[in-house]
Amino acid sequence: MERNRTLYQRARTGDFQTDSVYDNLERCREISHELRITDIIDPGSKQIGLLSELLYRIQNMPELEILDLNLLDDRKPN
Repeated sequence: MERNRTLYQRARTGDFQTDSVYDNLERCREISHELRITDIIDPGSKQIGLLSELLYRIQNMPELEILDLNLLDDRKPN
């Protein structure tokens, strides 16, 4: 019998569906409402799982790569 995997394990193996950008953003919003800023300082196992899922979803959302940071230059005003 296979043991249920944790959120952290699922994030490490990429076992989250990221089909729709809207569903992805909605899940990121849900996760952000579950976490507090102090959870980053001393996270429990649930917070580690949620942070892992959040990072996975953000890193695998190509829509967030639209902004080309190479075009920004401190020497030239926009």
